[in-house]
Amino acid sequence: MIVDKLENASLYVNMNKEMERAFEFLKNTDIQKLSDGKYEIDSDNVYASVQSYETKDKSEKKFESHEKYIDIQYIVKGKEFIEWSPIQNLSVEEAYSDEKDVIFYKDGKLSSKINLEDNYFCIFFPNDGHKPGCTFDKPMNIKKVVLKIKIS
Repeated sequence: MIVDKLENASLYVNMNKEMERAFEFLKNTDIQKLSDGKYEIDSDNVYASVQSYETKDKSEKKFESHEKYIDIQYIVKGKEFIEWSPIQNLSVEEAYSDEKDVIFYKDGKLSSKINLEDNYFCIFFPNDGHKPGCTFDKPMNIKKVVLKIKIS
């Protein structure tokens, strides 16, 4: 798991061959003008999901992880926290869905709170359980982009 500001994205582009495309999309697209939905960047290798929602109490959210994709979760506008835990510390609540590339988990014993606001991102790898969309200090409307990068 990595947390940083978009201005430092160049530090991470060599981690995966598609990472650079994902960060270019964030830097070169006027995301404020995009409607919610899926935007292909490189077929199913890299795509963006623009989302708008109201944060919820962490008790209403579930930990998740993905096997086929790395997530970059970027806050365009607003504040939320994402709870993080290594999947080894979590127990499966809903088995892996190949179609949706997601496993859901019950809360575990060990987790960390990641506070995010405008222009911050988190990178989550397959071993990173994450519970996004949690209320930071009060329920808030969020605009966010989740970039999916296929693991090669």
